[in-house]
Formats: sequence, C-alpha cells, structure tokens
Amino acid sequence: MTSEKQTLEALEEAIYREIGAFRFYTSMADDITNSGGKKKFKEIAGDEKRHREKLESWYNQLSPEEFEVTDEKIEKSEIKDISLSERTGAEKALDIAIEAELSANRFYTEQAEKIDSEDLEKLYISLADEEEGHYNLLVAEKNALAGGFYWFDMDSTAFMED
Repeated sequence: MTSEKQTLEALEEAIYREIGAFRFYTSMADDITNSGGKKKFKEIAGDEKRHREKLESWYNQLSPEEFEVTDEKIEKSEIKDISLSERTGAEKALDIAIEAELSANRFYTEQAEKIDSEDLEKLYISLADEEEGHYNLLVAEKNALAGGFYWFDMDSTAFMED
C-alpha cells in the first residue's frame, strides 16, 4: 500500500524524468541534419511532453499544492554531454536514448505494481507501453544506422547508387 506522500514523490520523479527526456530529444532534433531523424525525435519529444502533462495533472489532483518545477531538479533529470556532429555521435546518442527508454519503461512498470489507485496504475501501464514503443523505434533505427542506411531515412537509396 502506497501512502499519499509516496504517490506524490513517484509522480514528481516521473515528471522530472519526462522533462529531462523532452529536453534530450528536443536537443537531438535540433542537432540532426537528416529531416527524417529530426522529425522522429520531435515526435518522441512531443510524446514526452504529453507524458509530463498527464503526470502533472495527476499530481495537481492529488496534491494540496500545484506542481512547481525547480531548476535544481531539472538539472538532475537531464541527459547531458551529447553532440551529434558525427556518425559516432548519433550512435552514442541512440545508445543513451535506448537506455533511457528502457529505464523509463522499468520505472513505470514498477510504479504500476506499487500503486493502489486503479486509474493511476492504468496511466503508468500506458506510459510504460509508450516508452517501450520508443525503445523499439530507437533500437530499429540504431540497427539501420549500423547497417549502413541513412539514419531515420529508410526510403533514401542515394548512397547506394554511386
């Protein structure tokens, strides 16, 4: 049985995780020159923003005080030191994103198992499923990149036509 305090702490941690993920994917989208890659990372960033909004709504329903973001906690939630200027940078960023999505999936799965609220459990399961979808997408893109395809641009064959 989870206490109200534990529920709010878990929601707060989830919100900050989503803020960090949003900023990470937004930064990656800004750095990518491939239009397909840029679009995919913007979509994932949008998903993370939507996750945050759902979580904040729950927090605000359960807490006597409205959720407020603090810079200190944002800094702890962010994924840092990623640049995508070279192919190896893209591979490294994908590795970090893959691990982050796997971690997010585990986090939400664990929260769903702990929570007493059926509605909040459903939210956590839904978020775990979405994070798993991101994970699968990123793994596929890494495999495509490793296989010599243009990153996120499976329709492009220009490099094979030389």
